[in-house]
Amino acid sequence: MIKIKRLLGRKLSVQLVMAVIVAMVLAYVSFPLFNRLSYAVVESSFASPEAIAQNEQRYVWLLQEFIVDNNITIENISLLNTWVAGADNIRLTLFANNLIFDSEYESRIFNDPNMIIGDEAVESWYLRYLDKQYISLLIREQSSSIYQVIFADGTYVNALVHSEVYATYYMWAYYVSMGLSVLLFILLCLIAAWIKMRYLQTLSRELEILKGGDLSYNLHERGHDELFDLAHGINQMRLSLLAKKQEEEENAETHQKLMTALAHDLRTPLTSLIGYLELLLLKHYQDEEQLKHFLGASKRKAFQIREMSDKLFEYFLATEMTAETYHKEAVKTQDLITGLIDNQMFDLESSGFEVKLYAQLDSFNGECMIDAEFLQRVLDNTLSNINKYADRNHPLELMAFETDSFLHIEFTNILDPRSYSNESTALGLRTCMRIMQEHGGSYQGFTQGFAQGKKFISRLILPLMK
Repeated sequence: MIKIKRLLGRKLSVQLVMAVIVAMVLAYVSFPLFNRLSYAVVESSFASPEAIAQNEQRYVWLLQEFIVDNNITIENISLLNTWVAGADNIRLTLFANNLIFDSEYESRIFNDPNMIIGDEAVESWYLRYLDKQYISLLIREQSSSIYQVIFADGTYVNALVHSEVYATYYMWAYYVSMGLSVLLFILLCLIAAWIKMRYLQTLSRELEILKGGDLSYNLHERGHDELFDLAHGINQMRLSLLAKKQEEEENAETHQKLMTALAHDLRTPLTSLIGYLELLLLKHYQDEEQLKHFLGASKRKAFQIREMSDKLFEYFLATEMTAETYHKEAVKTQDLITGLIDNQMFDLESSGFEVKLYAQLDSFNGECMIDAEFLQRVLDNTLSNINKYADRNHPLELMAFETDSFLHIEFTNILDPRSYSNESTALGLRTCMRIMQEHGGSYQGFTQGFAQGKKFISRLILPLMK
């Protein structure tokens, strides 16, 4: 039963249809109650014996006034049909020792054009109702009071006035009952819609709180319909954003600590390097051997500082790249490859590498939109990794070529087995990937092979201008 209820409650449209059906049933069931109550009001106010007697007394006064104004006698008693026709729901019966006038039967003769209206005809028709027993029965059936009226000729007769004016009030009571049932139906439907609208207003106010930046505020989740799914989805998105924000803050804090530590660690070799340089400048060395020792130590400290500064730079780019501004300009691919050969390749050869170039300068005729400073960072990072991890006993291969839409530059080297154990944060690789993505290209760094002879390939791809 609970599962069926939840299944039906999953759809807002189903809930609204069910609310309409419930409202309709309640309105239908309430109609007899409203009808009974309204009839009771009519009976107590307009159909009570006191109200009926008062109404009958009023009609007797009006009848007497009509008789006087129109000088009606027993002889022209048929003129009372006009008065009866002008009254609503009235039956008038006049009698003395015998029946004199009965509006119910008189109206039949009066309204039937085929019947002969005349003294003889009326008299012969009344002769059938001269029985005193009929009069007694009529008095008992009507349960009305007996009044006396006097005709213009001074004749007194008894009058029975049976008023059914309250029948109109019963009709209006029926319409009022039906109207109350319809109003109840509309009210119940509006309440059902108002409940959902109130929840929507609550969600709207709470969304304003989230819009203000307070992601810790939890939206109220109510029901099992689409509105619940909406609130639940927003809460899940809010929690996801909070988790992501917390993760970014933790990463930023970690990077900050790492940069601070690296900056602090730079001071030690830098201080030693300055000390060696001062000794060299002041020529505080004993012989040529000690001079070479100071120069070698200075070189090692310089490389140590460069390595640490590279790591610091990588961490800085990993956290502050979004703040960098690129200034791109068009550069010919032939000039780009020539500069790469003249500068970076010279440094590698000076470090003891054998460089093999696979590129035809005459085949380069395109242009790239690049920021020279940032692209130099990519190349410096790539060549720094080659210096740290490549085996100098094997040649370094450089391949460059153009396709229809891209410039490809690829470095291939054999990894030094002794470098496998070196720790790497991979921040340099991520930095290169970011810079190349900002240029509309890509950066790929991957290995091939196993154990001895394992290759590492660095691939740069830049889009050509069209």
